Amino acid sequence: MKALIVDDESRVRKAIQLLVHWDEHGITEIKEAANGQEAMDLIPSYRPNLVLMDMLMPLKNGVDLMKWISDHYPDMKFIVISGHDDFEFVRNTIRYSGMDYILKPIDESAINEAVSKAASTWKAEEEERLILQQQHVQVNEYRPVYSEKLLTSLLEEPSVHPHVANRLKTEGIVTESAEKVRLAVLQIDPTDTALFERFDHHRDLLMFALLNICNEFLQKNGAGIAFRHFGAHHRIVLLFWDKLDVVTVLLNEINEGIQRTLSRYMHFGIAREGRYPEDMPELYAECVASLASRDLTVLNHFVHDKSEFQNRSEDQPTAVQFSSYEDQWKLAVLSGQPNLIADAVEEWTHDIRKSGFITPELLAQWDHEIERFSNHIAHETVNSASETLLKTYRKEMNEIVCPNPDKYVCSLAEWQQYWITSMSRLSSTLLTQTQAGGDLIQDITAYIDQNYQNEVSLYDIASRFHVSREYISRKFKQKHQVNIPEYINRLRISKAKILLQNPTLKMAAISEMIGFKNEKYFSLVFKKHEGISPNEFRKRHAKHA
Repeated sequence: MKALIVDDESRVRKAIQLLVHWDEHGITEIKEAANGQEAMDLIPSYRPNLVLMDMLMPLKNGVDLMKWISDHYPDMKFIVISGHDDFEFVRNTIRYSGMDYILKPIDESAINEAVSKAASTWKAEEEERLILQQQHVQVNEYRPVYSEKLLTSLLEEPSVHPHVANRLKTEGIVTESAEKVRLAVLQIDPTDTALFERFDHHRDLLMFALLNICNEFLQKNGAGIAFRHFGAHHRIVLLFWDKLDVVTVLLNEINEGIQRTLSRYMHFGIAREGRYPEDMPELYAECVASLASRDLTVLNHFVHDKSEFQNRSEDQPTAVQFSSYEDQWKLAVLSGQPNLIADAVEEWTHDIRKSGFITPELLAQWDHEIERFSNHIAHETVNSASETLLKTYRKEMNEIVCPNPDKYVCSLAEWQQYWITSMSRLSSTLLTQTQAGGDLIQDITAYIDQNYQNEVSLYDIASRFHVSREYISRKFKQKHQVNIPEYINRLRISKAKILLQNPTLKMAAISEMIGFKNEKYFSLVFKKHEGISPNEFRKRHAKHA
């Protein structure tokens, strides 16, 4: 890459030469010019990729140079380095697509960051230019990759809008008159096996066929262009810059063409009118939202906008909320009874069907809430061991194909079976963990028996065995009919009764040996269990001996 430094002060040009890490940015040749006119004379033969310029210079100033570069060499990148924090200068830098505006005195990190950004941008654009040069294809033939990338970037990268929008018009991909536009998104059902089989499961061939149909109608009417979204494999975007008031009519005509050719009607999400290219990301998001909010219970309706969801009358039933069914599902899952699980899911899906309102967005939301519900049950049941349990559960769930919310035809029976299967797998995994809890309680009991003379808390046990305190407490009591503190006290008292038979051991020593740090407390616990004090127990034993 080549760079040109333009400043009427030689010391500033020297400073820039020293501060910029040229090699790191891939810049191997640097020249200088003392003013804008000198730069204009040099640029046609030198052809730098990057220009670093001052604003206030004799003959031709920075604004003159920026405008000249923008008119004659729009691919050239430039950075302004000025001693004046002037809004008008900054505004002109932005207007002519300058990469940055840096104030003097020059900060080394700031200028290197700006040069790095400019160099990276130029390289990326140069790569696109090379692709265009190498392919030598007409824009209207086969929709080459570079044009799809450019059009897709309008939907995702606002920072490149001015440059890309100009290039699209220059290349004749978008009409020069495009100012107000509308977008539509055609979404292919990824589960339509029969359709994909017609193209030998070759998605690119299917997309090519759909693009041909769409563009045949659009170009015939001079209304716009259809292109494949580079990051969404099952979506085609239709950009309208003319006939904006009859977009729905045109989409229905396109759909009739698709039906005649592929025996399918496709669903389209459409957006309101917006500015080109500023509103493109927002319009695209609106199209996607329109598709996600379409009512799957309504048949033979294929062009959707967000007003369908917003304008639902108040007397229509609202969407079913999963939170209202969580307690019933929880009891069913924890019961381990398949019939209770099936009944809980059946009631849920029955109410969904009764509501008469299902959207892809709701299906995805419900599935997410059910996943959260499963995680909550796992954490609540086994706490610290929940990750192991969930790992096992997710591995089993990977064997089950989740219905796709974006299917053109919603089968609630398919979702119902999926939910029954997933909850049955969760219940089975929990049951396995519970059964394994029997061996766990044996290990915990053995640990207590070996360490009763030390401080053994429920928290310590839970940490040691990686199981929740609630789970240990519940399972331990089920097995021993007493809680852990009571079990430890009984064990200590049984050991104390043996030690008390040795008349040479003092009471304080016995108390400490069995885990009581306080002799008085030991005496209280002993009396509670045996009905007599340790001293009385010792006397009676000595008398019988």
